[in-house]
Amino acid sequence: MRTLPLAGVFAALLFIGVFGVSYGADDLADHVVINEIDTNPAGDDSKSVSEWVELFNPTTQDVNIGGWKIASTTVTKKTLILPAGTILKAGQFQVYSYQSLWFTDVSEKVQLKDKEGNLVDETQVITDQKNDFQSWQRKYDGVVSDSNTWIFKTASAGSSNGKLPISGIESGELIVFAKADKKNYVFDETAIISGNVSKRVYQEKPFFSQTQLFIDVNGPGKFQRTITIYPDLNLQYKTQIKLDKVLGAVAGTYTVSVSYGAASDNTIFSVGEKKIASEQEDVTELSISTDKATYIPGQTVLISASTSKIIPSEGLKYAVYSANGIQIFSGKLFPNQAGEFSGNVYMSPTKPVYGTLDIIADYGTQHAETSFELAKDIKDAEKIILVTDKNAYASGEPIVISGRSNKYVVALDLEVVQTGSGSIGKTVNNIYKIKDQVKLAGDSTFRYELKVPAGQANMGTFQVTVSKEFGKATTQFWIVENPEDYVAAAKYLVKVDKEQYVAGDTVNVSGHVDLKERSSFEVVPVYVTVMDDQGKQIKMASQVSNKQLVQDKVVTKSATYSFTSIPDAAGNFKLDFKINPSSFTPGVYTVRASYDKRLADATFVVNSDIDVSNRNIIAKTDKQIYGLGEAINLEGTLVSGQSAVKIVLTRPDGKIGNYGAKLDNSRFTWSWTAPQKDYDLADIRDPRQARPTVFGVYKISVIATSERADIFFKISKDPENDTLEIKPLEVKTDKTIYRAGEKLLVTGAAIKRQENIDTSLGTIKGRVGVEIRTMSNKVLFNSNLDLDSGGAFKSTYDLPLTIFKEGKYKVVATYERLRADTTFEIKNNIPLGTDAKTTLAIETDKKQYLSGDTVHITGSTNKILYLAKLDLLVEHKKDDKIDCGTFYCGLGNKKVDISRSYENGFYSYDYKIPANSALGTYEVIADTEFGTFKTTFEVVDKLAKKTSGANKISEKFNRITDAIVEVGLFEQTKDDVLVAPSMVQGSLVSPRGSEKTVNITIMADDGTCIIGQDELCLISGPTKEKGLAYKLVKVAGLSYKVTYSGSEQILEKFSISPELDEDIIPDSTWIIQVDGHTPSTKLYYEIVYRQIQ
Repeated sequence: MRTLPLAGVFAALLFIGVFGVSYGADDLADHVVINEIDTNPAGDDSKSVSEWVELFNPTTQDVNIGGWKIASTTVTKKTLILPAGTILKAGQFQVYSYQSLWFTDVSEKVQLKDKEGNLVDETQVITDQKNDFQSWQRKYDGVVSDSNTWIFKTASAGSSNGKLPISGIESGELIVFAKADKKNYVFDETAIISGNVSKRVYQEKPFFSQTQLFIDVNGPGKFQRTITIYPDLNLQYKTQIKLDKVLGAVAGTYTVSVSYGAASDNTIFSVGEKKIASEQEDVTELSISTDKATYIPGQTVLISASTSKIIPSEGLKYAVYSANGIQIFSGKLFPNQAGEFSGNVYMSPTKPVYGTLDIIADYGTQHAETSFELAKDIKDAEKIILVTDKNAYASGEPIVISGRSNKYVVALDLEVVQTGSGSIGKTVNNIYKIKDQVKLAGDSTFRYELKVPAGQANMGTFQVTVSKEFGKATTQFWIVENPEDYVAAAKYLVKVDKEQYVAGDTVNVSGHVDLKERSSFEVVPVYVTVMDDQGKQIKMASQVSNKQLVQDKVVTKSATYSFTSIPDAAGNFKLDFKINPSSFTPGVYTVRASYDKRLADATFVVNSDIDVSNRNIIAKTDKQIYGLGEAINLEGTLVSGQSAVKIVLTRPDGKIGNYGAKLDNSRFTWSWTAPQKDYDLADIRDPRQARPTVFGVYKISVIATSERADIFFKISKDPENDTLEIKPLEVKTDKTIYRAGEKLLVTGAAIKRQENIDTSLGTIKGRVGVEIRTMSNKVLFNSNLDLDSGGAFKSTYDLPLTIFKEGKYKVVATYERLRADTTFEIKNNIPLGTDAKTTLAIETDKKQYLSGDTVHITGSTNKILYLAKLDLLVEHKKDDKIDCGTFYCGLGNKKVDISRSYENGFYSYDYKIPANSALGTYEVIADTEFGTFKTTFEVVDKLAKKTSGANKISEKFNRITDAIVEVGLFEQTKDDVLVAPSMVQGSLVSPRGSEKTVNITIMADDGTCIIGQDELCLISGPTKEKGLAYKLVKVAGLSYKVTYSGSEQILEKFSISPELDEDIIPDSTWIIQVDGHTPSTKLYYEIVYRQIQ
C-alpha cells in the first residue's frame, strides 16, 4: 500500500483546484468548428477517398455553410468548397471527405473559411503517422481554450467527442444545481449556464410527459430571459445567453434561477465593460487530462497527456490513487512524434472505490497530476429510461433512441410502431413497424439509430417500446413536414373539413384516438353524435337512408344523427353526413366523438346560402373552359315569385338555342353537352370560305321577367392550357397581309348592352360602326353592320389598286361608347408608272389537282390597263406536243375570253377538270395583243403530301449552364419554308436551397427588362391571378402575352409571345441572364416558329 506524502497530497489538491478552474476557461465556441479530423486513416490513402473532417455547430442557431471552404494549408493545399445551400443545424455533426491524399500526415494545419474567405476556425499543427483508427479531436465538442484543446484518440466520426463534465451529487431528494461558467463577463460574450438534477421527474397533466427545467435570467433594467430545456441522459443540462447590448444587456449583476419540479437553485454573474484580470496558469512541460470529470462503475476513463519535450526511449509512468492514497492502477505510455500520450483505465463495477481519484504522471523529470470523480451509479426509479434525441423529425431524418437500464442484461427488446398518420383522417393500411434488440454498454446505457424510409406513408406518430422481463418503457416521436414548427397534437381529437356549411353540403368528419390495448379481438368503435347549440341531438327523417350505423332505434318517423366509425391501425377515423335543410336550420352545431370514455368536440356553423334581399339573378357554370363532349353545368339563384327562368344559348357562329329551367326554393340548374367533334370538311361547300367550327366562346343568357344575366364559357381544343378572355368589343381581319385587288374580310363580336329596340317604325337592331382608315386616320370606307343574335358582325370590302397603295391600314370598330381596332398591310406587286414592256402573269391556285377538281386561274398585268380581249386556252401536253387521245383534253382547242372578269387589277377563270380527264401536264395559254403567256398544272391520281403551315417548328436548347445567354430571334428558312419566331418559352432549374437567390432576367434588345426582380422590370411576380394565365406588356410598341411562374422557386417557367396570333417577334437579339448563378443551375428554352407569307 502506498500513501501519498503530505506535500504530494497538497500538490494534488492544488492541481485539482487548478484543473477545476480550467474547465471554467473551457468555453463552447460561438461559431462552427472543426471538431475532429483524421489525416491518416487505416489503409492506403492514395487509393481511396478516406481522409475526413468533422464539422460541429455548437451554437443554438442553424448555420448556412454553403460556399464555405475546408482547406489544407501545407503541402497539398487542396480545398473543398461546400455546396450552396448546405445547412448545419444547431448541435449537428457533419463529416466531409474530398479527394485521396487531401492532407499530409506530418505538420498539417487545416482551416475552415466562410464564403467571403474569412477564417472561421483552424486546427493546431497536427501529425498522424499511425495509419489506424485514431483521430485528432477536440477534448470536448466545440470547446475552445488556451491549451490542451486537441487530443489524439479513437475516432468518433459523426458523433460526440464528449461534453464538458459537470459534477453530480448523490441524494434521494430532488435537488437541482446551477452555475455559470464564469463570474464576470464583458459585453458581447456568451454566458453558459449549466448544472444537473438529482433525479428525473414527470408531469401527468395535460398529458404524461417529462418535466422541463425552467431557467430565468434577470438583470438590471428590463433584461429578462426564460429558457426551458430537458435534462440529458446523465441528468445534466446546459444553455447559453448572448450578452450583447443590442439584445438588451446592460452593466450590472444578473441572477439566474433554475427550477425543476419542486426544486430550485440560484447563481449570479456580472457584466461590465472591462474583463476582470485572471491569474495566469503556470505553463508546465507535461500536462495530463481525462475525457470526463465524473465516471460511474462500468465506464472507461480515457487519459490524454502531452509533453513539450520528448525524451528518447523514455515512457510516461502513471498511477491512479484513491483518496486514501491506495494505488488502484498503474501503467506506462509512450509518446507519438507530436509528444502526445493516450491510454485508458476501466472502472470495474466489482468493488469500486468511490470518491476523488488522482492520476499522477512522471516523464523523466517532468511531472503532472489530475483527478476525476468515481460516483455511485444512482439508479432511476424507473426500471428503464428511454428518450429520443428530438421530439419531431423531417422525413428521412435519422432518429437516435437512447436510454439506460436499471438492471444490466446483454440486450433489451426494441419495438417501433407507427401509431398515427401524417394527415388526420387519412386511413392507414400498411403501418411502419420493426422489432429488434439493442445491446447495453458496460454502464447499462444503450443507443440505437433508426432510419425510417422517407415518404408520405411513413409520416405521423411513432411509439418506441423497450422492454425485458423486469420492466418496460415507452416514448413517442413524430415525423412531420416542418419539425421546427411542430406542436404535438392531442391524443384524442375530432374535426370537420370546414367551419361553415349550407344546406346540401357534406360534412366530412375526421379524427384521431389513442388506440386502446385489448386482450381479445373485440373492435372498439368511435361513437359520433351531432348536437345543436342547446346540446340536443339532431333528428333526421327515418326514411333517409344512411349506410353507416344508426345507434338509436327508430322512434315514430325520426332518428338521431348518431354514427360509429372503426379507427384504423394508426388510430385515425373518418365519416361524413349531409346537411339536410329539414334537420339543420341556420345556427351552431357540435360534433362529439366518444372513445374509451374520452370525449372530443368540434363545432361548425350552418348558414343560409341565399341572400333574400338580393333580387338579381346569380348564376355560374362549374368551370370556364370545356373540351369536346363535356357537360356544361349551370346553377344559380333568383329570389322572386317566378316558377322558371328562360335559358338562351348563343353559339360562336351566332346560332341560338332556347331552353328553360324550373325554380326550386329559389334555385335552378341547367345542363348542356358540348358537341362530340368539330365540323367535318364534308360539311363545308366552299373550302375558300371561312370554315365554321364548334370551338369558341358561348354565351348563356338567363332571362326572368325583369332580370337578365349573361354567363360565358369556352369550348377549346386544349382546355387544360386555354383561358377565357371576354372583350366587350373585338374586331379582326382574316389575314394580316393583302395584295391590292383582293377582298378584305372584317369580322368581330360585341357584347350587347341591350336588346333590339321596338318602335312604331319597326325594330331597331344594335349596330357596329366599321371604318377602314389610313394610318393617318383618313377614312376610306365607312359602314354600319348589324349584330347577329350572338353579337357577331361581318363584312367584306374591296381593296382597289387605285386606292390602296403599299403600306399599313387600320380597321376601327365602334359600338355605343366602345372602340376596338386592328391593322392590316398592303403589299402590291404591280408596279405603277413603269416604262417596262407590258406582260401578263398567269397563276393557278395549286400545282396539282385530281380529276373533277376546279382550277382557279388568275392573271394580272404589270401595268394598270384594261384588256378588251383576253383569250384563255387549256391544253393537255405530251412529249412537248398537244395530244388528247381518247380523253377529254382541256377546252378542246376552244378559247374562252375572260377579259370581262377583270376586277381590281385581276382577271380570273374557274376551270372544272372533267372526271375522266387524262393524267399529266396541262398548259394554260393566255393570248393578248401584246403577246402569249403560259403556265402549267398537273392532273394526278393522288396528291402529294405537303407540310402544313400550322405544324410546329421549333428549336430547343437544353441544360445551359452559362450565366448570360444571347437568344437570336430572326426570320429564316427551314425545310424550304420561310418562318419567323412567334414564341420564346423555357424554364430555369435551381438547386434546392438556392431558389431564393437564383432568379431569371429576360431583356429585349432595346434594353427593356421583360421579366426580372429589378423594380424597372415589367413582370416580377407570378402572372396567374384572378382567372388570367398571362399579363400583357408592350415592348418596342408591340404588345406581348407573358406568363411567368414567379421567383424563389426550384422551377421558374416563362413564355413570351405577341398578343395577336398573326404577329411575329421582330428580328432582334434578347438576353436571358441568370442572377445568383451557380454551377448547378440549368437553363432550358425553346424558340417556336410559324410559317409566314
